[in-house]
Amino acid sequence: MTYSCSPTSRLLFLIFGLFLITTGVYAQEDLTVDEGDQAYNFIGIDEKGKEIALEDYRGKQYVLLNFTATYCGPCWGTYEQMNHVQKKYDKELKVISFHWDDAKAHWNKMAEKAKIDFECTSIWEAKDKAKISEVYQIDGWPYFFLIDKEGKIVAKWFGNNEKKLNRKIKKWVL
Repeated sequence: MTYSCSPTSRLLFLIFGLFLITTGVYAQEDLTVDEGDQAYNFIGIDEKGKEIALEDYRGKQYVLLNFTATYCGPCWGTYEQMNHVQKKYDKELKVISFHWDDAKAHWNKMAEKAKIDFECTSIWEAKDKAKISEVYQIDGWPYFFLIDKEGKIVAKWFGNNEKKLNRKIKKWVL
């Protein structure tokens, strides 16, 4: 048995298909980024209330993007490391810490108790944190992404590993 469509049916099918494509039904639902991909841009609010976007640094500096959480023990060991690389490579590198949770007041109390003065940019507020986490495939903390001046992810790694952090920075930023 064969089926055939009238020219009108074909035209309606074509129009419907174009409609689905343009409305996003067929859009990539599982957008993710990895090494070699363009970093997914997002807009967040830093600790001073200033709106910043990843693309603000495109063409200017490398970005070390760190995903962290207040109740992540290994994350607390990364803050001084990030302070150090931010100071050492100030002109070439911008360090941004993206806090998954909203426990800013509690984080500040814990930092004060631990005598940590985190001097890098912190993002506590961002539109659709869950989507950002999905795009960057964050399944634990701390998670690092090194993004070059063109906005491409050149390295990513999981965990608190100061030697790896320094190796990646030296390889790409210098």
